[in-house]
Amino acid sequence: MKKLIALASILVISGMAVAKGGFQNNTNNAGGGFGPNAGINSVRAALNAQDDMPVSIEGYIVRQIDGDEFIFRDVAGSEIRIDVSDRAWNGQTIQPNDLIIIQGKVDKEWNKTDIDVKNIIKK
Repeated sequence: MKKLIALASILVISGMAVAKGGFQNNTNNAGGGFGPNAGINSVRAALNAQDDMPVSIEGYIVRQIDGDEFIFRDVAGSEIRIDVSDRAWNGQTIQPNDLIIIQGKVDKEWNKTDIDVKNIIKK
């Protein structure tokens, strides 16, 4: 009986030593991802960027081209075609005069460059 209690105690103590928690407060910014610190923040930079680079650009959706494709104009006046996923809208209704931030990635195919939008933030 004493051996069983001793064995159980050892297992519990060793288990507590190994399981020290999953959350670590890391103050360093990890690379990649989307957000206000994404590297590409203008249409001009997006047009010159490599494929799949993250973007976060402030501007306006000017008009709808077809289905989920739109023309987006940044605050500097440059325009680019964007492809907006259904989830990106987050239940928001966006008008052409609404200032927004689009977050997504550059999509380069053959001779065209557009942005795959994953999130829209209405300002």
